[in-house]
Amino acid sequence: MGRPSNPKEQDRKQQKESFRQYELSVFPELPSEDKDQLVAVYLRCDDGTITGGVEANIYWDGVEIELLWVSEDMRGAGLGSRLMQEVEQQAREKGAGIAFLKTDEARKFYESLGYEAFGILEGRPIGTKLYHMKKRLRE
Repeated sequence: MGRPSNPKEQDRKQQKESFRQYELSVFPELPSEDKDQLVAVYLRCDDGTITGGVEANIYWDGVEIELLWVSEDMRGAGLGSRLMQEVEQQAREKGAGIAFLKTDEARKFYESLGYEAFGILEGRPIGTKLYHMKKRLRE
C-alpha cells in the first residue's frame, strides 16, 4: 500500500477515470460531470459590487447549494430567502427534484425555507456541528 503523498495530476485523473467506470457499471445512465449546470444569482450595487449571492451546481437530478452569502448590512431584509427561491426555481426548471447543502451556523435559516437535516458531523470545525440538509423541490 502506498504512503500518503501530494497527488500528481495524472494519478488523480487515473483514479477519477477508474471510479467513473465503476459508477457506470452500477448506474449505466448516470450523466457525466460535463453535464453539470452551474447556476448563480447575485445581488449588486449600482457600481457592480456584489453584496450577496447564491451559487449552486445542478447534477444527477438535484441541486447542490455550494455558497450563500449576503453582506452583513443587508441581512434581515429577506434577501437570502429570495436568492434561495430563485436558485431553487432555476433548478426545478432544469429538472432537479431535490436541493441539498451543508451548513454550520445557518441551520435555522434553512429550516425556515423547508430544509431538514439528514446528517450531522460533529467537531468539524472543532467545537461545531456541520449539518447536511435537504429539501424536496417537487412531489
